[in-house]
Amino acid sequence: MAKAAAALALLSLLAQEKNANPDLLYKKDVGVSIMKPPKNEEWGFPKDGFFSNSQLVVAHKVDTLTIDIFVQDKASGFSSFDPKAAADGEYKNISGFPGVTDVQRQPMKPTKLPGGGAGNVNCHVLDMDFKREGQAKELKMWCFVAKENQNFVKITLCGDEGMYKKHQKAVDFILSSVKTWKLPK
Repeated sequence: MAKAAAALALLSLLAQEKNANPDLLYKKDVGVSIMKPPKNEEWGFPKDGFFSNSQLVVAHKVDTLTIDIFVQDKASGFSSFDPKAAADGEYKNISGFPGVTDVQRQPMKPTKLPGGGAGNVNCHVLDMDFKREGQAKELKMWCFVAKENQNFVKITLCGDEGMYKKHQKAVDFILSSVKTWKLPK
């Protein structure tokens, strides 16, 4: 009985935190949350990111650097739940965007999100550099299946060349803050 009460109190605390923290973006319907660095006005939660279908976006307000999250429900049948195949597919997709040239890709390997984000889940990362309309860009995309809800998740970091290194401490904090949640019934 005491364990049940403690668990209920913890869930209540988490629910309050998700609703009250201005540095936290939580999407109950897709079962994912992400934080921006606390009390840091350089980062925000814009509506749009690098991809038009992103469901959560954290972006630097001055430099061109966004972190987009797209979640696909396991029941949608939209595409593969194979993280490696999804990363390969995104490479082909992005390489074919109008105005994208000089595409260079690093070898793909299994890894984890920085700081153990999303429950230290195993993922595949697409790491590529390219030029878009003459501007040098860098992109990293972590693809994985969430442990808590079995949804497919793609987290994309995209920015001008050198932005990840410039903002690595903040970006690694943001990526380590990613949590996946059980979906409401």
